[in-house]
Amino acid sequence: MLDRSPVVTEKKQEIVDEILKELPSDAAIEVEMPSENKLYTLEDKDMPITLRPMTFEDEKHLVSAKSGDDPINLILQRCLSNIKVPDLLPMDKLYLIMKLRELSYGDEYNTLLICQKCKAENPTTVKLSTLNINPVPDDFSDPTEIYLEGLKKTAHIRLPRVKDEKYTNNAANALDQLWRFVVDIDGHTDKSVISAVVDKLPLRDVRFIINSLTTDFGLDTMIKFECGSCGGVSVVDLPIDANFFDVN
Repeated sequence: MLDRSPVVTEKKQEIVDEILKELPSDAAIEVEMPSENKLYTLEDKDMPITLRPMTFEDEKHLVSAKSGDDPINLILQRCLSNIKVPDLLPMDKLYLIMKLRELSYGDEYNTLLICQKCKAENPTTVKLSTLNINPVPDDFSDPTEIYLEGLKKTAHIRLPRVKDEKYTNNAANALDQLWRFVVDIDGHTDKSVISAVVDKLPLRDVRFIINSLTTDFGLDTMIKFECGSCGGVSVVDLPIDANFFDVN
């Protein structure tokens, strides 16, 4: 018969530690992201950025995330150390999502890819560790200086961070919030001035600013496959959402 009598706190911890002693003592790994961690102010500058696998407790938080909260951001912050998720560049967040999935559930990810020709579902296993990474160049920096041909003025543009996702979640909102990513125009940093100027810019200058907000660096999540139904070849983006962390 099992003894279900209460255990004093100190003894309980000893028992828990004994049961868990075969787990790796340091499951976290040091991570260097596609940006090569160049643009971040770390919480402890003498320590690396580390990522640990998800636990059952983390998964429960994922399931119980409040409406409106980004569950992936929440789970990343629980498993990431020495940097805050809102400060991440999108390319680094994407890399960490893949690495967290790999650490927690293994390298193979089973998913359904939709044929672009016949729309058939194709069960596919993707090895996450084989996805290509396009690293940033040695002179990578943020913000960057651009010349606005129509305005005949120089501007500095910063890359979006995870904390800016609410401003870039759809095309219309992104255009309306474009001024937020302009650090200065002709040396002027007042946001009310920048907003008023951006609204009057010719379209070619606006497009140049928009193009400056994206990069070709980071993880390549485009998957090429041959459809099992029609034989057509498609290239699609690897599906990533909260279900990405389901065991399948």
